[in-house]
Amino acid sequence: MRIAQCKQRFITVCLALIAIAWLGFGALAQSPDTFSLGLTHVTVIDGTGAAARADQTVLLSADRIMAVGPSATVRIPNGTRTIDGAGRFLIPGLWDVHVHTRYAGIDHLRLFVANGITSIRNMSGPWEHLAEMREWRRDIGVGRRIGPRLLTAGPVFDGPGTGRQTNFTINNAEEARDAVRRANREGADFIKVYNLLSPQSFTAIAAESKAQGLPFVGHVPLVINTSDAVAAGQRTLEHVDVVTLGASDRETELRTKAAGWRPSPGVRAGPFDVKEVVDSFSPERLRSLAALLRQKGAAFVPTMIAARNRFEAPIPPAGTQYLPAAYLAVWKQVAPVGSAANDRLVYEHVAKLLRGLDAEGVAILAGTDMGTPFQVSGFSLHEELSLLVRAGLSEMKALQAATRDPARVFNLPDQGTIEQGKRADLVLLDANPLENIENTKKIRLVVAAGRAFDRNDLDAMLADVQRSAREWAGTPTR
Repeated sequence: MRIAQCKQRFITVCLALIAIAWLGFGALAQSPDTFSLGLTHVTVIDGTGAAARADQTVLLSADRIMAVGPSATVRIPNGTRTIDGAGRFLIPGLWDVHVHTRYAGIDHLRLFVANGITSIRNMSGPWEHLAEMREWRRDIGVGRRIGPRLLTAGPVFDGPGTGRQTNFTINNAEEARDAVRRANREGADFIKVYNLLSPQSFTAIAAESKAQGLPFVGHVPLVINTSDAVAAGQRTLEHVDVVTLGASDRETELRTKAAGWRPSPGVRAGPFDVKEVVDSFSPERLRSLAALLRQKGAAFVPTMIAARNRFEAPIPPAGTQYLPAAYLAVWKQVAPVGSAANDRLVYEHVAKLLRGLDAEGVAILAGTDMGTPFQVSGFSLHEELSLLVRAGLSEMKALQAATRDPARVFNLPDQGTIEQGKRADLVLLDANPLENIENTKKIRLVVAAGRAFDRNDLDAMLADVQRSAREWAGTPTR
């Protein structure tokens, strides 16, 4: 019996090593500089809003789309690897625009790619994590590491009394300007603002961000009205609470009442009375805010899944097997933010506001707040898309919330749609996401950073991530 067990264990180890080596050969044999691929007879959903186009060929070289057109007319150069995409659907690579990647022991980067997410926006981390993100970006660019395109903030800029270790305390306008300059020197792509900033610090951050050529995004500080933040240049508004206040005709009054609020250790209650905010909804205020967002080219990131998880968190969430078990144990101990009834009320109210903002032409972006409890890198984004559709967005609008619109809002004209000259960040699906947004989960192939990963590559990648998660013995990042 013992000999048989050893033999079986030897075979299992060998097969695992072969799978990992095969993953390396299949995915890594071509460097980004030499990569070329032709996808033939595929239905293209290009992300522009145009109808799906059947029987197309998409030609890729290095990290660019070289041609898109009818398979009968697009010529594929000799020696180019080809994949028959008949019966399948090609979409632009997906974004998760609100993630937190600092959590040790979680293989965020490969989990994103395995889920078709080819670009992310990391919203926080201590200064040392900003340096780590720069290293990841270099490694991905030259093919040493598998991962998405990375945009990142440094620490979150907050005022005195902040209760988070990742937040950088700013006491006055001079410190605000210095912090923005430091973030620019150390490679941040944008600045994130938070709840407790004073008006003077917020104004200084807005002015210095503009001077440094950095967008600023995030929460709206308690003492700043939502429309004033957008008027000052804030590019994105994060989470459901922001727009509920911005659409309230009592916003100034409620913010004044909350101005002295500070987080208390172990207490997760927020600064606003939920029912007061919802009951004071003003359609006129929502339309006015929508017009300002459009005028400024700003966007709303509702993170619906994070709001839903406050009152209906899935245990275990999708993808839990790819996380160290210690994280799920910590999540199960998380106390509720407030009453489930109030959280559900806000969630349903925001679904109504989303429909209004969408009707007014405001860009809605898909983000998950990955890193908060019950979120798993990559997997949660597909749930966010489903929640956007359930809230009232069309499948096309939900898809654009994770493709075209982030690229537009973040001023990245080289990506977000399937067009000649754009980045070759692509996902090949087995079913049509315009018929059912859940079909974004049915991934056959991912192209990211000049490399292609077919279903076998992705499965082997996930198996290796799962093994690493089982073996991790560290302490979860708080």
